[in-house]
Amino acid sequence: MSITIKHLDGNLAEGQPKAQTFGDSVDTITFGRERDCQVVYAPEYTVVGKRHCQLVRQVTGDYRVNLLGERYVEVNGVPADNNTVVPNGAVIRLGDPKDGPSFKVEIEKQAADLPDTRPQPKVKSWRDSMTETRRLGAVAAGVLALLLAGSIGYFLTRTMSLEQQIAAANEAANARAKTEFSPAVIDRLEAAVYLVAKDEDGKPLPEATAWTFAPNLLATNAHVTEALSGHTDEFFLVAPDGKRIKIKNVTSHPGYSSFGSYKANLGTTRYGNFTPLDLINEYDVGIIEIDPSTPLPVDPSTNRPVMLEFASDAQLEGLTPGMAVASAGFPSENLKGTSSAAKSPPTLHFGFISSLTDVFMCRTEPANQLLIVHSVPVTGGASGSPLIDATGKVIGVVNGGNTNVLDNAGDAGKLRMSNAVQINYAQRVDLLRELEDGDAAKEIADDERYWHKTAAQFDDYFGFAVAAFEDLATSRYKVGKGEAKQIGEGVLDPGSSKSIKLVQQTFEFKAEPGRIYGFIADAEGGVPIGINVKKAGTDEFLRDAKDQRKSSEPELAPTAWVTVSEPATLEIVVWSLVKQPAKFSLHAYSWEEPKTASASPSDSQPAASQQ
Repeated sequence: MSITIKHLDGNLAEGQPKAQTFGDSVDTITFGRERDCQVVYAPEYTVVGKRHCQLVRQVTGDYRVNLLGERYVEVNGVPADNNTVVPNGAVIRLGDPKDGPSFKVEIEKQAADLPDTRPQPKVKSWRDSMTETRRLGAVAAGVLALLLAGSIGYFLTRTMSLEQQIAAANEAANARAKTEFSPAVIDRLEAAVYLVAKDEDGKPLPEATAWTFAPNLLATNAHVTEALSGHTDEFFLVAPDGKRIKIKNVTSHPGYSSFGSYKANLGTTRYGNFTPLDLINEYDVGIIEIDPSTPLPVDPSTNRPVMLEFASDAQLEGLTPGMAVASAGFPSENLKGTSSAAKSPPTLHFGFISSLTDVFMCRTEPANQLLIVHSVPVTGGASGSPLIDATGKVIGVVNGGNTNVLDNAGDAGKLRMSNAVQINYAQRVDLLRELEDGDAAKEIADDERYWHKTAAQFDDYFGFAVAAFEDLATSRYKVGKGEAKQIGEGVLDPGSSKSIKLVQQTFEFKAEPGRIYGFIADAEGGVPIGINVKKAGTDEFLRDAKDQRKSSEPELAPTAWVTVSEPATLEIVVWSLVKQPAKFSLHAYSWEEPKTASASPSDSQPAASQQ
């Protein structure tokens, strides 16, 4: 029999011959840069190790991979470990999933003299059993750590059922993961994960998780980068080797704030009560740029930091419920070992995809399935962890989950613990890719059209507020249906300011005595705004005597009520304290003042401005 190595790319693919054949006399083929290797790469081709790996022929005629140290080997796109079987026609890549050389393996076996052996039962070796036991034990320990001791009396009746549910779910996930995730994939995952810590009196306080995807960039959540923004000198990263990495700059996805405000106006109205949508934070991805004075540690075999690779668009749109996933990070909230977290390895968890939804947590086509619902356990500190598939490609960024909030007044007030249902969330990684590429703002402009279309299935807060506004006019002023018109619209834009800024716009309105005027604004962008009314050309702010609020505070639908004793030009000031644009529309309602109304034109009084 023989085996032929056909070089596809790399320095051996550039010369002649491009194929090497080894016959029966060669049982082991060594790949590397040393001269005694059977396949020798150029000495300067350092993506390949000096003695990188071997293909070893078994007595059956099959070949298996033998790794020579911490070397990267990929078989048909999947990172390999020791004893990975190499099928005929396999494509193997060495050293780096992008830049490493690749070759095709063609195995020619002698014709069989006897019939093929029928399938045999598979028996685990003692080493495989011990490895599985250790991994299951580690995961079980992590799960048990999440079962907090607060409110002991409350737990006595249900702790065992919670433990059993969580343990059973994780045992099943781990058993399945054993067959789908290779040790090489897991090793790479754990080597790319960093702790985000805050400097508290010279000691590290664990806050979140980040992971490398470029030599100077790490990914995490937008709610993490927002906390770091303006305070990067107070935070740092802890590398897998314990080294402190300084943070230079952070960037958050613009959709994190814009969609967060947009969804505030949407919800459900039942029996006269409005309930806002209860959604997970969307577009919750951010980037951390490191300070060049503290570079990331490198892998000696590649002389580059260990980095994770994004899944392709095709892979992301091909995700389906039931697919196995894994994540590694630094969960710490209410767990033991927080004081030593900076010296600890990341915690590894397995699970599967439960469902895929849009930003409203509704069913949709694959292109808009930006939220990955999964069963990987999460708690505070796991924010920003990578969620990978079985090939090791990142498909999402873990950003939240369902927890039980428990009263524990005798200790720390309220405690959160992982919910036994294990319905948790991750942002699809293409959101991170568009942020890295500088396309996030453009993509959000496109996404807004989808928001408006999908939002039509929910109740709008302004509609609810207008109904309450009209009901108030009827009960307070004893009036019927009023006249309504939109008198203005605009955007309160703070410009390039990164801090909160007072922004306002003014609209004129002609008012006549004998009428009641009500003004209501719609904070269409979900950013709270306020209304103040004053006489034109003066600083005299007006409110009707029956309007108990004498000044305005930012709301989603602020209101003001005014009457005048003589014709007057009013200035309606729409304002907000913002650091992001606040879109709004302004509406005026008027009613003829009933003759029996207790309010008189003189009831309009100046009111102090809160500005």
